[in-house]
Amino acid sequence: MDKLTDVDVRERMIDRFLIAGDSGDERLRECPHCPLLWHHRIAHTGFQTTGYPYELTRSYQSGSCMVATVAGVGEVLIDGEWEVLRSGEACLLPPYAFNSIRALEGEEWSFVWVKYLEDLGSQPVVTAMSPVHGKFDPEPLKHAIYGLHAASVSGECLSAQNLWVELIHRYVVHFARPKVEDERLWRVWTEVEKRLGYAWSLEEMAGLAHMSKEQLRRLCRRQFGRSPKQQVTYLRMRRARYLLGATRMKVATIAAQLGYADSQTFTKVFKKFNGINPSGMR
Repeated sequence: MDKLTDVDVRERMIDRFLIAGDSGDERLRECPHCPLLWHHRIAHTGFQTTGYPYELTRSYQSGSCMVATVAGVGEVLIDGEWEVLRSGEACLLPPYAFNSIRALEGEEWSFVWVKYLEDLGSQPVVTAMSPVHGKFDPEPLKHAIYGLHAASVSGECLSAQNLWVELIHRYVVHFARPKVEDERLWRVWTEVEKRLGYAWSLEEMAGLAHMSKEQLRRLCRRQFGRSPKQQVTYLRMRRARYLLGATRMKVATIAAQLGYADSQTFTKVFKKFNGINPSGMR
């Protein structure tokens, strides 16, 4: 598949409200607007309850998006595979990538979200150290979103709206950029990100952290929800999306720069993670 199209199935929309920060998005014209959201490049945030066959797919998401389940269960596409998002869990969908969420048959799903709009050259909310899927108490974020919605609708003073906006952004950042449980992980991934074209072995990465291979596996699973090898691939795919969008480098050149022996192997991995061939990013 060379090109993907967006999917927007809004059947079984039981309850929904949102607040927009991006005044230039025509789709959000009828929604309450809070210009203070734009200080953090938040395009929109909200809450909704839905059911099957609800599905929202973005072939090239323009910014990081956090989704947290309040009640019920839904599914999110993470690293090319569908994962269940249960109550008390959140996920971070990366920018410049193919992302998708959907309701499950026979289930209602209530969730909150915060969607950012980020340029290719800017630092996204999702970083190399961000968890992809983890535990998260959605109630404080939900109440902050409710508070901002009420303040925006009523025209409450901007100072009050600003308090809600700051809370919303800080809840996202707290999840996206957690304190690393073991500082040795910073050393590993800082070095790996400098040399993504290198054929990193588990032994070498464990050596950088001065820990056993099993300890590194366990810490990475707990911190990121990925194995060390999967984290290397994630970082490579993130860099690949950036290079494809921001440069005119050939696919074969990007593949070689990221440590793939040939463009065919790179394309296969890229499509698994992003649901689209590298050429479809241009």
